[in-house]
Amino acid sequence: MEIKVRDIDTSAVNVLNDEAKKQNVSRNELLKRHIEDLAQFSGIKRAEKELDSTMSRVGDALEITYNRLDKLEKQSMKMYLLLAVVLDVDPGEVDDYLEKMFKINI
Repeated sequence: MEIKVRDIDTSAVNVLNDEAKKQNVSRNELLKRHIEDLAQFSGIKRAEKELDSTMSRVGDALEITYNRLDKLEKQSMKMYLLLAVVLDVDPGEVDDYLEKMFKINI
C-alpha cells in the first residue's frame, strides 16, 4: 500500500535523510519501519490495557474468594466448637482422634 505525505518541512526531510544514511537504508524504508513500529506499539499498548483490566478483575475475584473462604473457615470453627459442646466432648480429644483416625493435623 502506498502513502503519500505532502508539505513536510525541509529540515525534517534532511533529518530523515541523515538518519536513513546512518542506518544504510532508503528514506522510504526508514519511514516504513517507523510507521510499522508505531502501529505495532499501538497494538501492544492496547493489549497491555486489556491485560491490566483482566488482571484487575482476576484480583477482585481472588479477593472475594479469599474473603468467602476466610468467613467459611471461621463458621466451620464455630460449628466444630458448638458440636463439641453439644456432644460434651473435649475439642482437644477430638483433635487427637481425628489426627489418629485420618492422619490429619488440625
